[in-house]
Amino acid sequence: MTQVLVIARNTFREIMRNRVLYGLLVVAVLLIALSLALGQLTFTEQARITVDFGFAAIHLSAVILAIFVGSTLVSREIEKKTIMTLLVRPISRTQFVVGKSLGLLAVIMMSIGLLALVLAGILLLLNLRPNMAFLIGLYGICLEAAVLLCVTMFFGTFSSSMLSVSFALGVFLIGHWLDSLKYFAERSNNEAFIFVERATRAVFPNLEYFNWRSLFVYGDPVRYGDVVWVSVYCLAWAALLISVSAMVLGKRDLG
Repeated sequence: MTQVLVIARNTFREIMRNRVLYGLLVVAVLLIALSLALGQLTFTEQARITVDFGFAAIHLSAVILAIFVGSTLVSREIEKKTIMTLLVRPISRTQFVVGKSLGLLAVIMMSIGLLALVLAGILLLLNLRPNMAFLIGLYGICLEAAVLLCVTMFFGTFSSSMLSVSFALGVFLIGHWLDSLKYFAERSNNEAFIFVERATRAVFPNLEYFNWRSLFVYGDPVRYGDVVWVSVYCLAWAALLISVSAMVLGKRDLG
C-alpha cells in the first residue's frame, strides 16, 4: 500500500506541474461564467440553462483529464523507459497501475471540487441553494471519470497515446449511446441487430448510469439505492480494467 501511495503522490505532483491543467480549468471557469450570461437571455429558463452549462463544463473538464492526460500515464513511461526504474523495485505492475490511476483521479476530483465551488457561487447569486442532488450530480461525474480513466489506462498498456485517446473516446461515445441502442433494439425484429445490441451492452460500460445532473434542475428525488448500485458498478469496472491492464503490462516486453 505504501508503494501505491508513493506512485500516486508523484503522479499527482507531476500532473499539477502541467500547464495544460490550468488552461483547462480557466476554460471551464469561463464556460461556467458564460452559462450565467446565456441564462440572462431568458427569464423563465435562466436557472436551467445556467445549471446545464455549468455541469457540462465540469463534465467536459473531467472527461478531458481522464482521457487525454490518462493516455500518457503508462505509454509515456514505457516509451521513455522510465517504467523500468520503478519495476526493478519491489513494486508489482498492479501497484503501478493503481498508483498512477489514483494520482490522476485525485487531480480530477480536485478540479471537479474547484469548479463546483465556482458553480455553487453562481447559483447562490441566482438564489439557488445547492443541495444533495447537486452533490449527487457531481459524484456521478467523478464515477464516470474514474471508469474512463481506467479504460484509457487499459488501452495505454498496449498502444500509443494517440490510439489510447481514440479508443477511449470511442468508449465514451458508445457508453452514452447504449440506452438509445437498447431503445431501437426493443422496437426491432432483426435478430442480428438485437444480438449486436446485447453484445455491445455486455462489452462496454453504460456511462449514462452516472448521469444524475438533471436531478438538481428538475428537483427529482434522489434514489440512494441507485447511487449505491451505480457505485458498485463503477468499482466493478475499475477493478476489472485495472486487473486486465496489469496482466497486459506483465506480459509485455518493456526492455
